[in-house]
Amino acid sequence: MIELRKSTERGHADHGWLDSHHSFSFADYYDPRHMGFASLRVINEDVVQPGQGFGTHGHRDMEIITYILAGALEHKDSMSNGSIIRPGDVQRMSAGTGVRHSEFNPSQEELVHLLQIWIEPAVTGIAPEYEEKHFDVASKRGRCV
Repeated sequence: MIELRKSTERGHADHGWLDSHHSFSFADYYDPRHMGFASLRVINEDVVQPGQGFGTHGHRDMEIITYILAGALEHKDSMSNGSIIRPGDVQRMSAGTGVRHSEFNPSQEELVHLLQIWIEPAVTGIAPEYEEKHFDVASKRGRCV
């Protein structure tokens, strides 16, 4: 059943360098009524302070989508990918059999504001993959892309 959930009702964690709002149970926020929706497991809205980020950590068997709302996020992973994604960029990482990566705000002045979405894959144990796409404002106006 689809349920309207106001943003003020989401889980929240303020780590100083990271201000995060969780739509579903995540990390130290646990709410058995909000564990995900079908294969959708995570929708986190994160704000990362300048010069801060997530150190190298691992994932497996998860589709991870990152969408930048403001600022920039630097990505490096064990598949030899490295880039800086900005507003309009969508990053997709299939963790598959396992990938290690870091995410870091390279700016010394600006916050980075992003959405991170995790989807449980229908098939597990695949080879890890990485992809980025840019969608300019005009291509998104009035439609989904």
